[in-house]
Amino acid sequence: MKADKALERIGANFRTVQQENPTEGCKEAAEERGLDASQIVKSLIVETNGEIRHVLLPGDRTLSESKLGSEYRMVPPEKAKAITGFEPGTVHPFSSELKHLVDFRVFRNEEVSHTTGERTEAVVLDADEFRQALENSDFEVDVRDLAVSKEKDYRSLPGDLDEESSRFVVEKGFTRLYENLVKDHKAHRVLVTLKAFRRHGADPEMPEKILERTETETEIQKTVEKLIETGELPEKEGFDLEKKVGSVIEENSGAVKDYRSGQESAINFLVGKVMEETRGRADPERTEEMLKERM
Repeated sequence: MKADKALERIGANFRTVQQENPTEGCKEAAEERGLDASQIVKSLIVETNGEIRHVLLPGDRTLSESKLGSEYRMVPPEKAKAITGFEPGTVHPFSSELKHLVDFRVFRNEEVSHTTGERTEAVVLDADEFRQALENSDFEVDVRDLAVSKEKDYRSLPGDLDEESSRFVVEKGFTRLYENLVKDHKAHRVLVTLKAFRRHGADPEMPEKILERTETETEIQKTVEKLIETGELPEKEGFDLEKKVGSVIEENSGAVKDYRSGQESAINFLVGKVMEETRGRADPERTEEMLKERM
């Protein structure tokens, strides 16, 4: 079934574009349609770990074996046609019921475009509409980081990371996960969590829960290790930081007086006391900030 017919059946909103010239490459297709190559959605039928998958990438990207997690090979043209019903270069996202692996960058443009199954015809639709159409289809969809990285990927990360940290996030395929996590958590804590997962081989779907129940780098490491050892997240040992800070201020009036008289070093003593009370689980920066506010 051609892509326009598949989209009509799903109920998606799109427009059809007729090209003046037949095209095979994504760059040429983008020029014919008045779009950027990154807006073209290209389909690859690949075999990896003995299974055949339908991969969707932006037109300006190539598939990364390291991010895919294993070596892959392109399915021979005749076999790909038997699966999809279309010749190489005209395979569209809705031409197979294989599991679809979709690079998350496909949805970063406002509009995307892909062939209908003909070399001179394409559809253009909103990226959100395209995502919904995929989700409403009869195949399984897995959206993640699959493409070979570019220099701009390192520079665009939020959180003011240094070059080494940026490369770790991007090259290990954590870009999408990192960007989602730093919306609610400090970049450094997210980075520590992702490195712990990478080092110990834990399931990368768990970081949000880890970050919600930990405060310090040490606590993150211990929580991940416990998860790997038992297969379950340990119960959060909660504490009220405000109460701990208040208690330390009441019990150490001499250090409080020293700080108020201008001895900045006294704050380090008080932070240390809070860390003792919380068995190292309090965040030092948050603790210092709260102490200063209370004093």
